[in-house]
Order: sequence, then structure tokens, then C-alpha cells
Amino acid sequence: MPFFIRKPNSEPKDKKRKKFLKSENAKKKTKSTSSEFTNGHTNKKSKKQKDIIDENEEIPSDSDLDEDDEQNRQTNGTVRLDNLLLNEEDDDDDENNVHEQRLKRAKEYIEQIAKQEKERELDRDTVSERLRDDVLEQAGKLHRQVASNYSQPVLLHTCRGHQQSVTCVCISYDNKYAFTGSKDCSIIKWCLLTGKKLHLIRRIVKPTETNERVPIVGHYDHILAISISTDGQFLVTGDRADLIQVWNAQTCQHLKTLRGHQGPITGLAFRRNSHQLFSASQDRSVKLWNLDEMTYVETLFGHQEPIQAIDALMRERCVTAGGRDGSLRLWKIVEESHLMFTGHRGSIDCVALINDEHMVSGGDDGCIALWSTGKRRPLYNLPRAHKFTSFDPLVIPSSLPDDFWITALASLRYTDLLASGSFNGTIQLWKSTPEFNHLIPLFTISQVGFVNDLKFSSDGSYLVAGIGQEHRLGRWWTVKSAKNSVLIYKLDKNTN
Repeated sequence: MPFFIRKPNSEPKDKKRKKFLKSENAKKKTKSTSSEFTNGHTNKKSKKQKDIIDENEEIPSDSDLDEDDEQNRQTNGTVRLDNLLLNEEDDDDDENNVHEQRLKRAKEYIEQIAKQEKERELDRDTVSERLRDDVLEQAGKLHRQVASNYSQPVLLHTCRGHQQSVTCVCISYDNKYAFTGSKDCSIIKWCLLTGKKLHLIRRIVKPTETNERVPIVGHYDHILAISISTDGQFLVTGDRADLIQVWNAQTCQHLKTLRGHQGPITGLAFRRNSHQLFSASQDRSVKLWNLDEMTYVETLFGHQEPIQAIDALMRERCVTAGGRDGSLRLWKIVEESHLMFTGHRGSIDCVALINDEHMVSGGDDGCIALWSTGKRRPLYNLPRAHKFTSFDPLVIPSSLPDDFWITALASLRYTDLLASGSFNGTIQLWKSTPEFNHLIPLFTISQVGFVNDLKFSSDGSYLVAGIGQEHRLGRWWTVKSAKNSVLIYKLDKNTN
């Protein structure tokens, strides 16, 4: 059986046929033109005759076409040059089209940016101010003066759901949700806007086995600390049974149980914009955890008494309140060192960072102190900060100390707005001076019960308070007329 082998680089028959016919027609045209000039007349053929010639024309084979192409390459240099010029012109057209498309896209992009800038009404001063704030925030030195712009807080919601004293509060960084823990061993997720209960994590039965491999999905003892990561991915809670539970903040599903402390967990704090977790315990130690891998990193020792509170911000460091040892300690993780600050006359029970270089503390001596990380003594100390605030003496037990123990502190990060709470039920808002050498009282909110925790929302629109009949760490006094609740206050700025 006969077979054919086609050259791999050979052109298709249709293209070769067209090329051959074109060359033949060019030859005939040249011949007719030459005869026209020599004989003085043209050979005119009828359309019918041309059709007959085209129909009877011989179809060349592949070998004939190859030979003819070779002859054209050798003799017809002008045709080759014209073809090249045509190809170059086509290439130029393509490049022009590409340039036109790029120019069109660039114009559209510029118009879009101009439209966005116009909508946001951003001018050069606003942009420069924003850049300056970002730089200062990264350096931990940002301090905005906003406290004078606020008006009297308004009680937006009174949320009831816990059966015992509310001990700890945290707010998501998108300012939509609040999470609270209680002595009833439950966790509740609240909507800040409506005050509705969105999810309840109930108390679990205490396991009979103490094997660490047995999973414990929940709390069976008092919850004393709670915190949420900046991105809202992880929620962590610590209890009196020495356990730290990790939850999915969106679905409230249990993820991991962290073990290692030998005493009740009294404080939890995430490093800002990371999943690095600091935990403080009554075992006098601070532990560092990596929640990306759900692993323990290291333990920090230094306090001589049980740690009562902890806080952290942008830098890889945290500050702790040492309770009865009368000291604050700033732990520098990278440098593997810490600084000690003293100044209170009694137990230091709460601490809050204002920025990475300044902080505020409160204790059972009734004092509120302002600190700089560069000095070991307080810049300012306000004694009996809640002594002269208004309260109803009929509902306050006579057994309570006269110094009005500071039980909770909160700061609106990188601003001059502070809040403090006491066991007489009052919440006091303060303004700190730019030099951090004075506290100016702004507003007093009277409530009944122990103010066990306070938190500002990141945008300064809400203040959430955890109220209980008892102090979060003990049952030394009980205010029976108080309601175990979560109070959500709306913070509005003056329109003047």
C-alpha cells in the first residue's frame, strides 16, 4: 500500500495552491503587459473563456509547489521585501493597539482614584495626620487628646444572663460583640448594638479523672479572665481550675485546652495584631503561648505574690500587677529581662496600658497611679480616687473599707480617656494630661454592685462593665441588692 510522508515544516496544500496560483497569475499579467507594449494592443478574452481556463487549470503537486517557492526566493526579491514590510506594518499596528489600551487603562485608574478621594474628602493635611498617627502608634508613643470631646455616657443596655457575678469582659475589635465570663462557669456572646444574647457556652460537669490527656471542653470552675485576638479569630478564657480554653470567636466552638499553670488564671492578653498570648496566674508566673501552633513557648518568673492582672499592646512585651508584693513588672521578651515599678501602699489589683510607654494602675488602697516605663516611681498618684464619688449609702455594706478599693481599670488605647470602677458600684471617667502628671474627673456613673471589669471598644463608642454581687476573686463582701449583669454604655461626642 502506498503512503506519503509529509514534511514537518511544510505548509498546508491550500496555502501552497493559493501561492502558486498567485504567482502564475502574476506571470500571465507580466506576459500580457509586455505583449501589450510590444504589439500595441491587448489580448481580450471573454469572461466565459477565463472561467473555462480556470476550471481546466492543472492542480500542482506538493513537489511542484516547493520548487516554485524556491525559485521565488531566488528571483523575486521584491516580493519578499514587500511581504516583510507588510508584516512590520502589522506589528506596528499591534504595538500601537497595546499602547492605546495601556493608556486607556491608566486614564481609567486615575479617574477611579480621583473619584474615591473626592468621596472620602481627603485632603493633604488629613493624609499627613493619618501617617503621623500610624508612625507614632508603631513606636508606641501615640497619645490623642479626645476625652474633652465626650459627653455624659448613656446606658444603652442592661444584659442579664449570668446566674452569678460577672468577672471579666472583652470586646471584639470590629466593635460588634462583647464576651463575658462569670462565676457560674459560663461564657456569653452579646451584640453591642442590640444587647441580645447571641451564644451561650454552658458550664460542664467536673471530670472525675485528672488525666491530662482527657479533653476538657469547657469550664467547671469560676472563669476569671477572658481575651480576644485582634483579628477576631481566637477567644481565650481562664478559670480557677488552672486551665486556659481556646475557642473560635465566630462559632464559639472549642479548639484547644492549654495546660501548664499551677494556679488559677487571673489574666489573659493578646499581643496586638498577632496570635501571641500572655497568661498570668496566682502561681506567680507569666506564660507565653503561640496560638498559631497551639503550643507553649516559655515561662517568666519574678513576682513574689500571686499575679492579679496583665495587659499587652503592640510590642513584644507585657505588664503585670503583682498584688501583695506591691510591684508592677514590665516583661521584655526579646531582651529576656524585666523592669520593676513600685509606688502603691497596698495590693495592686489592676493595670492597663495607655500606650507602649505609659500605663495606669489601681489597688485596694483606693489609689490610681500613672506610670512611665522610663521611671520606676509613678508620675502621678491620686489617693482615694472613688472616695468622693456619689453613691447610695443605704445599699453599701458598712463592712466595706473606707478607701474604696479600685477593682477595675480600662483605657481607650492611645488616648487620654480612662475609666475606673470600685466596689461601691461607681464608674468614673478620667482625662489624663499630655504629660501624664494629673487626672481630671469627667463623668461619674452610679451603679450598685462590684465593678469587676471594664472595657472600651476600639473606636471609643462603647464602654462595657461587668457587675457582680461579689468581687471576682473572692467572697469577702456581698452586695445583695446588686444584679449580676453586663452594662453597655454608649459614648457620644459633643457636636459643638
